[in-house]
Amino acid sequence: MKLKLNPFPLIFEQGDTATKLWCLECLGLADSRWAHEWLLELIRAQRADGTFPSALDARQWGMRETVRNTLLLLVMGLSAEGANVAAAVRFVLEHPLAEGGWCENPGLDIPPFQQTFLSGRRGVTWLTADAVELLRQVGLGEGEVCQAAISWLRAQQNAWGGWPSVPPDEDEELPNRGDPDAMAQVTFLLGALFGVDDPQYRRGRELYEDFLNETAADAERGYRIRESDGSREDVEVYGLTHLLLSWLGDRPRRIHAGYDVHDRRVQSLMKALLACQADDGGWRPFWSDESSPLYAALAAKTLGLTGVVPMQDVRDMALGVLSGSIG
Repeated sequence: MKLKLNPFPLIFEQGDTATKLWCLECLGLADSRWAHEWLLELIRAQRADGTFPSALDARQWGMRETVRNTLLLLVMGLSAEGANVAAAVRFVLEHPLAEGGWCENPGLDIPPFQQTFLSGRRGVTWLTADAVELLRQVGLGEGEVCQAAISWLRAQQNAWGGWPSVPPDEDEELPNRGDPDAMAQVTFLLGALFGVDDPQYRRGRELYEDFLNETAADAERGYRIRESDGSREDVEVYGLTHLLLSWLGDRPRRIHAGYDVHDRRVQSLMKALLACQADDGGWRPFWSDESSPLYAALAAKTLGLTGVVPMQDVRDMALGVLSGSIG
């Protein structure tokens, strides 16, 4: 399969610094002059307390951005002992909730839509999984903070084997099967930590298969049916990518576990993903009226890592844009 259009003009002209750096790292261009320039931009954005500005309000720190950008600094070759990484890790270590997980900055005004998957008051499972990844990568995986976070994640699995993004309060209804993205991310993290015979990993993996079957069926017919009212919705980039990569810097554990071009369901998802590429080369998530550079990058990365589109083809597209527009 091939990309109809080159997504990298949109990504490199409109994407933020982290999005562009994640693309270069995936394409084996982390040592390029473009990467060095953008890495300096990312470092300059770091605040004095070690945090990074929130995408919701650049005047305030964001836990999501702090954790994920620090993972990016490590991927780009900065040392865990260096000032930038060490300051961010110190901040993360100082800000877990009492029960063990992490929430977003309580001072942020989180929009209503995002409150379904992000909270400044309650632990967020996918954010906690990111923080666990960070602490493990800097050699703190066996520490008290990281182990408490893993225990908290284990405690959030529901009866169906899934995880919600934000666990409910005691007086709220039990969540449904869980959030597919959070479920996939936490399930395969537990598999990496405890092995494929871990009971919670196995329950999560069974539900993952169910979600993958359902999403592939949606992709093959071109639409999904809303459970709430039975209406139809076109398949789009968010639903077609997040079971394979929960976010742009997500470790490709699912893809490495065999959910790649050799899996018929993955082929169905990726074929639908290619078909819904917009005329500007990007992809539009369901909540937006325009193509998103972030989701264009996620789509290109998913297509390349699954082997549906040759990664060399993706790399050549990126290099063509970089060489032409940045000199």
